[in-house]
Amino acid sequence: MNAKRYVRAHRQPIVVAASGLLLSVGWTVGTLHDVALLSAGLLILAAAVGGYDVAKKAFYTLRSGTVGINTLVTLAAVGAIVIGEYWEAAAVVFLFSLGNYLEARTMAKTRSALEELLELAPDTAIVRRDGETVEVPAREVEPGETVIVKPGAKVPVDGEVTDGESAIDQSPVTGESAPVRKSAGDEVYAGTINQAGALEVVATDTGRDTTLERIIRRVEEAQEAQAPTETIIERFARYYTPAIVVLAVGTYAITGNAVTSLTLLVIGCPGALVIGPPVSIVSAIGSAARSGVLLKGGEHLETAGKIDCVAFDKTGTLTKGEPAVANVDGFGVADDDVLRSAAIAEKKSEHHLADAILAAARAGEGTARGTATDGGVVTDRAGDSAGPEPDGPTVSDPEAFDVVAGKGVVARYDGRTIAVGNRALLADRGLEVPSEIAAHAREREAAGETAVYVALEGEVVGVVSIRDELRPAASDAVAALEDTGVRTVMLTGDNERTARSVAEAVGIEDYRAELLPEEKRDAIESLRAEGHVVAMVGDGINDAPSLATADVGVAMGAAGTDAAIETADMALLADDLERVPEAVGLSKATRRNVSENVAIAVATVGLLLAGVVAGAVHMAAGMLLHIASVLLVILNGMRLLRY
Repeated sequence: MNAKRYVRAHRQPIVVAASGLLLSVGWTVGTLHDVALLSAGLLILAAAVGGYDVAKKAFYTLRSGTVGINTLVTLAAVGAIVIGEYWEAAAVVFLFSLGNYLEARTMAKTRSALEELLELAPDTAIVRRDGETVEVPAREVEPGETVIVKPGAKVPVDGEVTDGESAIDQSPVTGESAPVRKSAGDEVYAGTINQAGALEVVATDTGRDTTLERIIRRVEEAQEAQAPTETIIERFARYYTPAIVVLAVGTYAITGNAVTSLTLLVIGCPGALVIGPPVSIVSAIGSAARSGVLLKGGEHLETAGKIDCVAFDKTGTLTKGEPAVANVDGFGVADDDVLRSAAIAEKKSEHHLADAILAAARAGEGTARGTATDGGVVTDRAGDSAGPEPDGPTVSDPEAFDVVAGKGVVARYDGRTIAVGNRALLADRGLEVPSEIAAHAREREAAGETAVYVALEGEVVGVVSIRDELRPAASDAVAALEDTGVRTVMLTGDNERTARSVAEAVGIEDYRAELLPEEKRDAIESLRAEGHVVAMVGDGINDAPSLATADVGVAMGAAGTDAAIETADMALLADDLERVPEAVGLSKATRRNVSENVAIAVATVGLLLAGVVAGAVHMAAGMLLHIASVLLVILNGMRLLRY
């Protein structure tokens, strides 16, 4: 039984070896011992052993109405046997089978990135159940269970650290080069490696729902999806292969030379042409996956190779996306009261700036716990839904709340209206900004901060200035793109002065400020209308309209985000902007590589045809050169694995 399983698992190399051995013995018997009948029998047997699977594939493709490469080889081998060219028949079949085996082996290497990802998945997990720690298969861990990750062990689930502190090597999943410090409250991903210090992690996603599993599925789908070039070549081969058969028959009808006709069948095999583009694309997708970049498929890879303009969102893309209150200034009202009023208005908002304002208010900036003010923030007051925060005062809920998209929020508390937002929000409500406040806001914006106005009962009383630090790699990424001739643009909803400051800091000359989400989409459309192939880099959620409109949507920091991994054309698993020029460069290199492989395939067929006409190429030699061209395009495509 074990022998049968072994043969079944290694059928292809066994068939190739048997065919080659029979070919060698048959040639030796015929040449050295001049036993023609035995030699002919061994050579025919070599052709039959090596050609059985080839003929079977030819039969099934013919049944489906397709004349493929296997059909050409089968016709050539049978024809050679009929006219007594036994050596040619056996050699053609052996070389073709050997080529298929080598092709399968080398193609498997192009999928090595997927195999590496599969090896990352841990088999077991240590779980705390009923007060005891037990080791269970990782796939059996349930969400909400506490998993213990020892030093040096792989994290078996996606989850949140509840106890312990350690450095996690996330490079297998996100491509980050340096370990990331993790402590209570931080996210960890399955397949990453705990370097030092034990961690307790509450599982949020397990089994097939982990980030690693989603990445594996995406890479599988991307490597199977066909690129436009592949589709075109397959369509071409559908007509080209029958044309070769017609050419061979026509040649025999005109010349009466069966050997020349059969040789045309052999050299006409479009193997290198068909295999060239897929191996380049699969290699590129695998290389990108190892670097923490997920590509949706060959179509998007090819499109990315044409990119000549990259549009960046500002917040969370060029900046870290961790805004913090830098300054609070009240005019006629205490600074603390301005901050508290803004916090109440923003409490139900999901905007990233709201988080910064709430964090500052809860930190108790200059405010003693338990103090009530006319500004509207009350601590330990009946009816507060939030309860006391561990780090500072409670922020009360507004009595009414409304979001004005792209402009700010309007709320009511203690019978008073609080408006918090940008100049557009104030203009909508007919509010004038006093010159002193306007001048102060301009100063903060010129320093790269976002000025948020606070108005009470129709009067502007203060400014909350929010700073979001630039990503360290932002300017290098922009410079790398510009150096390769790719235009860069920044699109932001921030005001013009803040936008200018950030754009100058990262080296972007073309920036568009004070844009609503639909206006960002319009900006992308205008860039495309100018003839640019545009990539939009954003967070994958807030910039959905512009990401969808761009030729290639690139989602930042997609690890752990279902929506980004599933919907983005290209997803950067880590918040690493340097991956953007690398991904664009890889896409351009892939397009060149595909063109090179097509050129190699076409040139090989052209030279072989010329050789047949000149009488210099025969069947076995033609098949040998055909196999060499197939291996050459595979090796050329595999260069992308080292990009």
